[in-house]
Order: sequence, then C-alpha cells, then structure tokens
Amino acid sequence: MCTPGKGILAADESTGTIGKRFKMINVENTEENRRRYRELLFTTPNLNRHVSGVIMFEESTQHNTEDGMNFIKLLNSQGIVAGIKVDKG
Repeated sequence: MCTPGKGILAADESTGTIGKRFKMINVENTEENRRRYRELLFTTPNLNRHVSGVIMFEESTQHNTEDGMNFIKLLNSQGIVAGIKVDKG
C-alpha cells in the first residue's frame, strides 16, 4: 500500500470522531457533509504525487463524488490503493 517516497492518507475517522472535528468548525455531522469532506480530500490536485494509499472508513467506500464516481474508483484511477479500516470503530 506504500510506495517509497509517498505516504498513506488515513481518512478512516469514524462517524463519532469526524463529528468531533466538525463540531469544532460548526459543521453538522451528516452523511452528506462527511461525503463532501472526503471528496475534498480525494480530489486534491496531484494527490497521487504524495500519497500511494488511503485508509477508508466503511461508509466512504459506498460514496461517490458529486459527479457520480465511486471514491474507490476515483482513487484507483489516480494509481492510489484504497484500503479499509476493519475494526468498525
């Protein structure tokens, strides 16, 4: 999952953990806001120059970008491996 010189993005915050982050910036902890936040991360320009793998929370494996591309397919299209957090919180 890791390529020399690149890192892994841990985007596997549980619903509760991400809710705490959102609360600090006055963002409601809804599924749509969590999807939008992760889309922002996964569509960062040139992400694949610095990241070779992403650890995902189960919920986000089912999410799509606003234009309909599944997050896993989006990451794979950039040469980034998607993994999943298996402990479910």
